[in-house]
Amino acid sequence: MLFRILLMLLSGLYLNTSSAQSVKFIKNQYQAKYRVFITNNPKEANQWIYKVPGPTDIRKPGEWYIVKNQQLFRDAVSLFKVNKKDEADIIVYYVSTRDSAKIIQ
Repeated sequence: MLFRILLMLLSGLYLNTSSAQSVKFIKNQYQAKYRVFITNNPKEANQWIYKVPGPTDIRKPGEWYIVKNQQLFRDAVSLFKVNKKDEADIIVYYVSTRDSAKIIQ
């Protein structure tokens, strides 16, 4: 449990930089930096994410640009989507407004 908490804190710090908020979902979990569970329950999430339309639109933590062309964005953080929250390093709830985006510590 302590390891998971430390990992969540580190992931929150790591995802706080603009370049790190460009993310890509990949199919190989062993090559991914983080495993992500996407929830419909905001109380489960440790990150409320607002998806921005482009990489230059990222303004604060909790805003992600989800890369469409992975060749152009090799430095984007690689994520693997999991089906169970117990398997996740990060639990994400997508929000519909930019003001709602935040990293929950």
